[in-house]
Amino acid sequence: MNHSIIRIFASQVEQVMNPVAKLLTRSQHLMALRDGFQLAMPFIFVGCIFVPIIFPPFANADSNLSIWWFNIANALKPILLPTYQLSLGVVGLIVSFGISASLAKHYQLPVRLSGLTGCMAFLMLIGFHNLGPEDIRYLGGAGLFSAIIASMYSIEVVRFFISKGWYVKMPDDVPILTLQGFKLMVPIFVVLTSLSIFNTWMESDFGVHFPQLIEAIFQPLVLASDSLAAVLISILVCQLLWFMGIHGALIITGIMNPFWMSNLLENQAALKVSGEVPPHIYLPAFWDFFVLIGGVGSTLPLVYLAIKSCSNHLKSVGKVGLIPSLFNINEPILFGFPIIMNPLFLVPFVMVPLINATIAWFLTSAQILDRIVTMIPWSVPAPIGATWAANGSLINACMVLFAMVNAYFLYLPFFKAHEKILTEQEAERAEAMLRRSQDMT
Repeated sequence: MNHSIIRIFASQVEQVMNPVAKLLTRSQHLMALRDGFQLAMPFIFVGCIFVPIIFPPFANADSNLSIWWFNIANALKPILLPTYQLSLGVVGLIVSFGISASLAKHYQLPVRLSGLTGCMAFLMLIGFHNLGPEDIRYLGGAGLFSAIIASMYSIEVVRFFISKGWYVKMPDDVPILTLQGFKLMVPIFVVLTSLSIFNTWMESDFGVHFPQLIEAIFQPLVLASDSLAAVLISILVCQLLWFMGIHGALIITGIMNPFWMSNLLENQAALKVSGEVPPHIYLPAFWDFFVLIGGVGSTLPLVYLAIKSCSNHLKSVGKVGLIPSLFNINEPILFGFPIIMNPLFLVPFVMVPLINATIAWFLTSAQILDRIVTMIPWSVPAPIGATWAANGSLINACMVLFAMVNAYFLYLPFFKAHEKILTEQEAERAEAMLRRSQDMT
């Protein structure tokens, strides 16, 4: 292997990607977007926990286990279904609060009042005052784009008015909440009034509300987000950023989360219809358990190789990284080997998740693998997570095991080359220490 060529290629990648990565990681709007979805995650997880109970992972009740499961599901459904519907049904409202509060914190504005302003702006923008039964979905995943736009618009208006000093001023000895309330009164009035005027214009001229227009505009983008090209591009960007020490997964998930949440809810809606195949493939669990097995780069097999290594350094790193890697946390491996900025590992670090994701995509498209219908924490061990996310699919766990074996053999030659370099260096250091000790005696 020509290490100089790999080193030159890595340098070129760094020169191209570093400015873009820094721009993205410093974007307060992108960080607010990430924070908003992270705030919604506990509610999404709670709602998704009940999916296997409410919708049993059996086609028919033709065995003792399935009969028992269906009986439990029927008994618990009146209790669990409202929790499932509410936690996922108002995710747009939760996200709007999270984005607004995060952006307000960055601008040093009142966080809680700004978060509530974002919620009110979102409700105004989706026309909550006259939502029909068929439009109530805009409070959930179908309204995520409206939540993002309403939140950012409302906080930028608040910021503009505060920076210009266009607000009601109160004495300093007034209680803080009263002071903040009067401070935001004028910008809140402007936000809600302007959105009401906008809604009236949209309805009179186009006969639709904003979220319906967004659905029409973004439909091609939503379709593109659930494609093999989207999978490969997002993985490539994530891996290259991580190779340079930048948390690429945060950037990618921040961009993809609006699409993932909307598509996940569509898959769950399809799950309610017996015999209907969920329409979407590329969802958070696909990313977490087929692409990031043991962490970014699917590095879990490297832990086994490291523990069995002849190199004391790699053996120590493997032991330290074993438990975290089982829960998809691999910073000890990335920084301990190291993989980051190590030209020797650039090719497998990028190619392993790309290859595994491509295989998983085609197998899912062929309906050999089951599609994702729920969202669970990314820290669940990959085989369990892949099974759970597809409502009890054992074939998905087999795909994870295959991906681990595939990653093992793809990483192996590069690991051996790295191990050889380290063992030679360790031998040289040991020899040098022996010579020094002999000289001292």
